[in-house]
Amino acid sequence: MSKNKLLFIALVIAFLIIIFLPIEYPISVKSKGKLLPLKTWILAKGTDGRLLTSLTDNSSGITNHFSASQFERGDAVQFNLNQNLIEKGNVTLGDTIGYVISNEIEKNIQKLKSELETSKASLRVQTSSQKQSIIEEEKRKLEFAEKELEEQSKIYNRKKLLFERDLISQQEFEADEARYELAKININIAKERLKTVESGAKEEEISFAESQIRAIENEINILQKRYESNNIISPITGSINRTYSVDTLLVISDTSKYVILMPIKWNDSRKVQVNQSMSVSLPESNEIINGIVSSIGNNVNTYSNYQYVMVTAISENKLNDLKPGLYVDCKINCGNSTAIEYFKSLISGW
Repeated sequence: MSKNKLLFIALVIAFLIIIFLPIEYPISVKSKGKLLPLKTWILAKGTDGRLLTSLTDNSSGITNHFSASQFERGDAVQFNLNQNLIEKGNVTLGDTIGYVISNEIEKNIQKLKSELETSKASLRVQTSSQKQSIIEEEKRKLEFAEKELEEQSKIYNRKKLLFERDLISQQEFEADEARYELAKININIAKERLKTVESGAKEEEISFAESQIRAIENEINILQKRYESNNIISPITGSINRTYSVDTLLVISDTSKYVILMPIKWNDSRKVQVNQSMSVSLPESNEIINGIVSSIGNNVNTYSNYQYVMVTAISENKLNDLKPGLYVDCKINCGNSTAIEYFKSLISGW
């Protein structure tokens, strides 16, 4: 028998021994993955000027919360980001991200506060013997309101001319117009207040005045809560990501944990199970982070004749080099298998 035949037979025997030996070998599945923060919160501006917010849980791929701020038609609304937080670069759950300033709501609150003062002044007169001094005080308030109206009227007329010549923005003109209208309202309120304090009242009128005060205070509280509810509050703790989009105002990433998204070949996906350990190698670095497989996608996707399933893993490791959006090398540890079982799986996958 020639040496070549003997060598061939020896190789076949060695191969069969390796195949049938009850020795288990570690099985792993490798893929490229993308790092994502655990949660992403986005603040954006809609095409109609509304403020839109969305909170996405990247571990499940589900948007858990979405909101759109509604404003009154014709209301001159301003929005200002909290620059202190922007400069700090990170936020805590409950921090105020930005402030919405509504001229309409502010005007209504101011009007109600003036009405509240009128009602309280009236009640003081009705229950006080110092009527003349209160009347003199209300006369002084009326004089002040008249001077304020005169000043606001001059500003309004001047700004109106500038607006008609396109020298100032509509928003600036509407803000001055709102102050002018408020000054006119304050004049009427001051007159009514003076008229009220100059007259007397019966016991039932005092009771009615007290109920009016309570009703106005309730209205102010409702408007104040509505005003504050328009402010944008962070629903998560995380870091602020800079964005250069016209529509996207702010993105906050919760990096308390990292989500790793990995496309796994359909044939290999049958080896992968939830709670299996996995490791991530950072590009151009010797550091490795560990994670756990949290979910396996139900859908099979195709790209260039390549069928794959999306697998999600969670890592709690903290490294300075970890950045959301980074592509990394991933390896899922799929347990151990004998050589014969491994070859059977290869054959069944063909």
